[in-house]
Amino acid sequence: MELWFTETFGDLRAAWRVNEVLYHSRSKYQDVLVLDTVSFGRMLVLDGCVMTTEKDECAYHEMLVHPGLLAHPHPEQVCVVGGGDGGTVREILKHPTVKRVVLAEIDEDVITVSRRFLPRLASCLDDPRVEIVIGDGAAYLANHPHSFDAVFSDSTDPVGPGIVLFEDTYFLSAKSALRNEGLFVTQCKSLWVDVKTAQDIAARLRKHFGIVLPYVSTIPTYPTGSWSFLFASDKIDPRAQCAQDRQKLIAKTARYYTSAHQAGAFAVPAFWGVD
Repeated sequence: MELWFTETFGDLRAAWRVNEVLYHSRSKYQDVLVLDTVSFGRMLVLDGCVMTTEKDECAYHEMLVHPGLLAHPHPEQVCVVGGGDGGTVREILKHPTVKRVVLAEIDEDVITVSRRFLPRLASCLDDPRVEIVIGDGAAYLANHPHSFDAVFSDSTDPVGPGIVLFEDTYFLSAKSALRNEGLFVTQCKSLWVDVKTAQDIAARLRKHFGIVLPYVSTIPTYPTGSWSFLFASDKIDPRAQCAQDRQKLIAKTARYYTSAHQAGAFAVPAFWGVD
């Protein structure tokens, strides 16, 4: 008998054939599932939603990090809210200027499970430059003003408990945690089924940042296969600014990001209506 995992999002549904269930448990915060899938390798699923897979995680983690961080002239201090699988931390540490990365993850089980089953993502969590804080990432930012050159919000979707990481209070905390020339990036939603939500989040960010730009990536295991991110800063425009020496270094190991994405990823469909 074949085993399939199915994710339903609204009136859409996607399914992946599964070789084996590697782990399944309930943490303090959510249902945690790890599958070995036929087409995408190991898959991390939280509360029934696909978070990442071995095959296409590069399209998420590389694109969450590099377009923004390459635009910063000399990032040294970086914070990641969420992202317990370690993929975002791994990509940040590819930037040699970075001296410290704080990972603020509320669910310690996600880190533990990722270390065990997703070592390619979690391998950098033991790097001496990484500081792991188990707790509320929003509260952490609020208590650390003017501390970071970049903040990356590697959160769950803006539904249920995750919605607080897309609200004004959180965006204000993120901005207050930034240094001069700081930048903030958050994952967002699918352009094809959640355009109004994406527009609303972008509008919320524009109340606090002078530059807010949407950009996109192709992530096959996310709803519709197309996913958006939002970049925010008061001084940096990643379409026009890029540390080319670091970009060449990133290109040596990148599986998805290319130099063409630095500006090209910001070419979003006209129907989104955000420039």
